[in-house]
Amino acid sequence: MQVRSLLAKAFQQKYQLAIILGLGLLHGLIYVFMIPPWWHHEEPGHFEYVWLAANRPGWPQQRDYDNDLRRTIAESMFASGQKNLYNISPRDLKDDPISFGGSPVGRKAVYYWIVSWPLRLVRGQPVLQQLYVARLTSLGLFLLSLWLAWLLMGELVADRHPLRWMVPVFLALLPGYVDNMTSVHDDVIGAAAAALFLWLSVRAIKKGFSVPSLLGWLASLVLCVYARETTMILVLLAPVVLLALVLKKRAVPLMGAGLLLITLLLGVQVMTFRDASQWYYFPAQQSSNRIKNAQAPFGEHIFSLSAESDAEFGQSFSPDFIKPLRKKTLTLGVWIWADKPVRLNLPVINYRTPDGLAGSELQTIKIDTTPVFYTTKFYIPYEAGHTWLTPLSTFPNRVEHVYYDGFVLAEGEYSSTPPAFDDDQLLSGTWDGQPFLNLVRNPSAEQAWLGLRESANLLQQRWSYIDPALFLQTVQDTHGFGWYQKLAASTLFQGFWGRGASSQVRLTGKYSYTFLQLVSVFSAIGVFLYGLRNRSLFFRPELFFLAGALLLIWIQAFFRGTYWVFFFVPLVPYARYAFPAFIPTALLICAGFLEALRWLQARYTLSRFFPTLVFCAFIGGLALYAIFSFGGYFYPRVLNTGYLIFFIATISIIFVVLKNIVQVVNNPPEN
Repeated sequence: MQVRSLLAKAFQQKYQLAIILGLGLLHGLIYVFMIPPWWHHEEPGHFEYVWLAANRPGWPQQRDYDNDLRRTIAESMFASGQKNLYNISPRDLKDDPISFGGSPVGRKAVYYWIVSWPLRLVRGQPVLQQLYVARLTSLGLFLLSLWLAWLLMGELVADRHPLRWMVPVFLALLPGYVDNMTSVHDDVIGAAAAALFLWLSVRAIKKGFSVPSLLGWLASLVLCVYARETTMILVLLAPVVLLALVLKKRAVPLMGAGLLLITLLLGVQVMTFRDASQWYYFPAQQSSNRIKNAQAPFGEHIFSLSAESDAEFGQSFSPDFIKPLRKKTLTLGVWIWADKPVRLNLPVINYRTPDGLAGSELQTIKIDTTPVFYTTKFYIPYEAGHTWLTPLSTFPNRVEHVYYDGFVLAEGEYSSTPPAFDDDQLLSGTWDGQPFLNLVRNPSAEQAWLGLRESANLLQQRWSYIDPALFLQTVQDTHGFGWYQKLAASTLFQGFWGRGASSQVRLTGKYSYTFLQLVSVFSAIGVFLYGLRNRSLFFRPELFFLAGALLLIWIQAFFRGTYWVFFFVPLVPYARYAFPAFIPTALLICAGFLEALRWLQARYTLSRFFPTLVFCAFIGGLALYAIFSFGGYFYPRVLNTGYLIFFIATISIIFVVLKNIVQVVNNPPEN
């Protein structure tokens, strides 16, 4: 009876917030002390920034560091009993500065200013104690985000609606959120700032502004700008709030029509269909890399590179495409000329290996004003992965344009005699009497794709890791870049549900994420059913606003690494980049999950507590499973305890099943 009474109280509205914060506190404390020191994303650098703010007069400036602190941090890594995540060895302790990854000093200061205050109270204490004080401060911001999620849901649904508590509970127990929100990293303040802005915005849309709420909303906007780069884009949603207040019930149709009109106008202004398909050309330029030319050896179009631009130009080959070509020699042929005689470099192949970036040697030739066929040979080593063909590594002086046409890249060694192609596509033919397949896509620039003009680069100037022209090209090039898009989607998905300790530790078991994919599909079906049953939701401006936040943040996170991968930096986007959208994401998942469970409940006449019990069992089970997965990676006893619990649970389940079978056998139902 006492257990039933406690459960009844737990689902009373007045106790729900306390229980949610209690769950978050307990779960967060486990992660604060379970994840070993310095095993979070860039944690040593972020801690150093906080430490400098707490221990030095004035605010830290770029290139500031404390090598004695870095040495102490490195020594604590050696003494932790865990392997070194940052590849620091004892001989590195003599370096000045000691390197353990990039330093964030000079980034937006809000998080570091907040965390520096409790750190001032423990000056002089061992560095690990100071680290845990900083982590506990992040834990406080995590609890703040849960409270704001609770307040936000109070604006969206009635107090007795299950989603009121399901969304913050989901976040409190979601391993991917808790793991990163208990680290020393400015992504923590990004999540809290976004939660504050989302709550105040939805509250304003629903209830309007008072003077205090308006000031609070404006402050949240300023905080989004200065908290983290990932939250700056939320400022674009501020007009949605103001328009929703003015337009009332007509807000969504009119804003949707306005958004469509603005998109079309911008598209006409900045979008083009002139650049060569399958060839990367960024940043966006006013001139095209594909022009008509009477000297073209094939077709009507040629590639044109201009001295006025500093654009990168090339074609991407996926690791799977290159794999069969490893330890083989390839021959590249191409017609080259310019508007003046000049010396320039022949095309090169660059590729990423486990040891870093490598590529073919530069070869210099002299070209004229008429097309001439040149060849060069490449050896692809066994270690080659993602590979680029770069026609012109450095633009020569004294010329305005360099022209290319008829790229041909074939397996094997061939002479400088031009091949004979089978058709105008130049995808196959005969070279030195031998049949070949051309590995280059769109080798004669006859095909174009969507691109952007130079004016589109204004976005990149505001968010430096966003190159809209490059992103538009990668979306269209599934052959050359589809592998990275799949990798990015997989990394974001796994990181969202749970991939611990700087995304180094996966959930135990081969099928863990497959199961979570099925859960996500189940939830998506529920969202579809919910939308069919409640079509009026599409006209609620607060949901239009939250959908905008969800799309802006996740699209930004998904494409974040594309720019760096073009330069062979092995960067994949982490789910923490999408923290500002975790509340609307949790709302979408929970709403779909609840609707699908309710459908099952009605279809099979199940208990009215069925949706609640299944949801709590799932998210609670996921939280425990992640603790045993991540904790077991570092501490074998944790994993062994998990196996013991599973063993006992299996015995208990079998016992209960057998007991029921025996009861049925001994007391068969009457006909």
